[in-house]
Amino acid sequence: MSAAAVVVAETTSFVETPVSVPSAEERLRDLVHDLRQPLSSIEAIAYYVEMTLPAEQFGAREYMSQLQRLVADANTILDRSVGTTRKGCARAVTAR
Repeated sequence: MSAAAVVVAETTSFVETPVSVPSAEERLRDLVHDLRQPLSSIEAIAYYVEMTLPAEQFGAREYMSQLQRLVADANTILDRSVGTTRKGCARAVTAR
C-alpha cells in the first residue's frame, strides 16, 4: 500500500494601491523644469566663452551671442507652453 502525497497550496493576495497618474499639466511642468537646467548651463557656458574670447574673434563671439539668443528663445517657448496649460486650466474651472 502506498501513501498519497498531499500538497497544500496557499495563495497570497496582494492589494495594490492605485498609483496616481500625473496629469498632462504636471508632466509638462516636469518637462519644462528638466529642460531649463541644461538650457541654463548652455547659456552660462556661451556667456563665459564669449567673455573670454579675444576681441578680434568676431565670428566666434557672434556664434556665442547667437547661442545665447537661441537659449532665450527656447525659454520663451517653455514659458508659453506652461502659460497655455495654466490658462486652459483656469478656463476649465471657470466654465463649470
